[in-house]
Amino acid sequence: MRNLDDLKEQLQEDVMTWHDGLNNNYAYPHLDKIICDHGHAPNNWNDMDTICNIITERINEYKNDNPTLN
Repeated sequence: MRNLDDLKEQLQEDVMTWHDGLNNNYAYPHLDKIICDHGHAPNNWNDMDTICNIITERINEYKNDNPTLN
């Protein structure tokens, strides 16, 4: 990623992909998705931890691609 616009675009794509992978809400069919926010690593079922990790990894990638920011 060369600039903040690239980072923004990549984060938007990552968030949309993350959202698409969420489970449908079986208990409340009129709602679209369930976002699980309980449990922490090493459990993979905490959706909030997952999206935070995705964002952190992208920011670190951006910083590695632009060493003058470190």
